[in-house]
Amino acid sequence: MTAPLRVHTVCGEDPDDWILGKFAKNLVSGLEKLGIEASLGDAPDPMADINHYVIFLHYSGQKTHGKSTLMVTHVDDLWRRNHLKQGLESADLAICVSRQTVAQLTASGLPAEKLTYVNPAHDGIITPRPTVIGITTRLYNDGRKKENWIKKLTLHIKPSDFSFRIMGEDWEEIVAALRCDGFQVTYEESFDAEAYSSLLAAIDYYLYLGEDEGSMGFVDALAAGVKTIVAPQGFHLDAPDGITYPIKSFADLADAFEDIAAEKAHRVAAVADWTWEAYAERHAIIWRALTTGEPIPVYSQDDENAWSEGGVTTASVHWKFLRHSLWRRLRRLKRKLSRLLPS
Repeated sequence: MTAPLRVHTVCGEDPDDWILGKFAKNLVSGLEKLGIEASLGDAPDPMADINHYVIFLHYSGQKTHGKSTLMVTHVDDLWRRNHLKQGLESADLAICVSRQTVAQLTASGLPAEKLTYVNPAHDGIITPRPTVIGITTRLYNDGRKKENWIKKLTLHIKPSDFSFRIMGEDWEEIVAALRCDGFQVTYEESFDAEAYSSLLAAIDYYLYLGEDEGSMGFVDALAAGVKTIVAPQGFHLDAPDGITYPIKSFADLADAFEDIAAEKAHRVAAVADWTWEAYAERHAIIWRALTTGEPIPVYSQDDENAWSEGGVTTASVHWKFLRHSLWRRLRRLKRKLSRLLPS
C-alpha cells in the first residue's frame, strides 16, 4: 500500500496579509479534503515528501529529503528569470500559473522538463447578474409596440439570465406577467428625466419592437454606449452599426436573447472548473508523479496554442525581460536622484 503523501507549503509572508497567502491556505485545505497530510509554515519541513514554495523568490536552495517545487508568477525581467534558473538547479519542478509563462520560460532557455502549470482558482461565490433589458415607451390599445412578444418570450428565457427595467404607461399587465414568471422588473409608469438617465446608465440592452420610424430611446441608448435590440427601420438604420440585434420577427427576438444568454454562459464556463478543489487536485497529481517517477504533465513546444496564442518567440521573451529590467533600474535611479537633488 502506498504511503500517504505529506505536503508542506512554505509561505514566506503572513498568509493573512498577502494574495499568495490565499493560494497557500486554499491549497492546504484542498489537499486535506483529498486525504493528503498538508501543512503550512514559513520554513521548509525536513520530513515532508513535498515542500512547495508559494513563490519561487522565497526558495533558498535548501534541500530536504523530499522534493521541492516552486510556484511561479510574474517572471517579467532578467533578474527574476535568472533567480528561477538558479533555483531550478536544486528544486525539482516549477509550477507556473499559465501556459504562456511556461512557454516564455522555455523560450528563455529554462529546462522544459522542470516546467509545468496549474491555473489559479476563484472562490465560487461570484455569480453572474441577469442581463438588464431596458424599455422606454408607452403602450397603445392596438398592440403596435408588440408587447405580446415579450410575454411570449418568457417561455424561452430564464429569470437568472434576464431582468427588465421599464418606463412608460400601461405596462402593468406585462409587468405583472413577468414578475409572476419570476423575472425581476423595475417599473416606472411616468416619465422622469432623472430616472430615465439612470435607467439608460444601468441597462445592458435597449429593446424596442415598434415599427414607427424609430425610437428616441434608441438614440439615447447609443449615446450611453448601450447595445440595442430593435427593428431595423427608420432612423435606426442611419446610425452606423447602431443595431446590435435587428428584429424582424419573433424568431429573431428569441434568437437574440438565446445568443445573449449563451455568450455569457460561455464566459462563465471558461473558468467553471478553476476551483480551489481542482487547484489542489492538479497539484496532487503532479506531486504523486514527481514522487513515484511517473511522467509529469509538462509543457512542450508542440503545444501550438500555448506557443502561438501568446505571441511567444525566443526573441520576444528576451526583449521583454530586458525591457522590464531596464525599466526597473531606471525607476530605482530616479528614486535615488530624487533624494539627492533639492526639490
